[in-house]
Amino acid sequence: MLQVTIKKKLGNFLLDVDFCMDGGVFAILGASGCGKSMTLKCIAGIERPDEGRIVLNDRVLFDSKKKINLPPQKRKVGYMFQDYALFPNMNVVQNIQAGMGRKPDKKKVQEYITGFQLTGLETHMPNQLSGGQKQRVAIARALAMNPEVMLFDEPTSALDPEMVGEVLDVMKSLVKEGMTMVVVTHEMGFAKNVSDRVIFMDQGVIVEDESPRELFENPKHERTKNFLSKVL
Repeated sequence: MLQVTIKKKLGNFLLDVDFCMDGGVFAILGASGCGKSMTLKCIAGIERPDEGRIVLNDRVLFDSKKKINLPPQKRKVGYMFQDYALFPNMNVVQNIQAGMGRKPDKKKVQEYITGFQLTGLETHMPNQLSGGQKQRVAIARALAMNPEVMLFDEPTSALDPEMVGEVLDVMKSLVKEGMTMVVVTHEMGFAKNVSDRVIFMDQGVIVEDESPRELFENPKHERTKNFLSKVL
């Protein structure tokens, strides 16, 4: 279970979100700059909220009152950057191993190589990979940390259109395996057909939090209706 109640000043508005999810896939929608990515960064420990509390499976990751702020490597949270963030001086195997700490599990690495269709690319450097291949390596590296929740920040935004499908297929396979996921996305089909819940954010706050069917077919707020009319 992931419980998030945080506030953080962002430019001319306040990020103020409060939600709880117990497994499944949680999609976050909203216009650029509304606070979606910052929400993920606060959960991952990349950014620090001004106040609030974040709890993952009874472990307190952040609590402003108790002055608890676990570093990213101790949160058991996998974070997927928009731009892959692979180590440019490491090959595919080395990048995946980087998620395992000082004692990489070679058998597990091979499972990721096979499972993510990276066979034959083991010694390739990031600049030799396609966008879809880089994204798959980045997902494998994040999973190598044995996270309890995976955060995806617009995982297909940097991809060519023909690469989008293969990355979404990888994410769907994680759903089938039971991985808990929070996904900031502009892929409405993924949000509608794969997620269990969808929230729509605007100016730092949650405007709607509904099932995919309810949000897409019966949005209640004008801001949500206006957003969906432009992206569907």
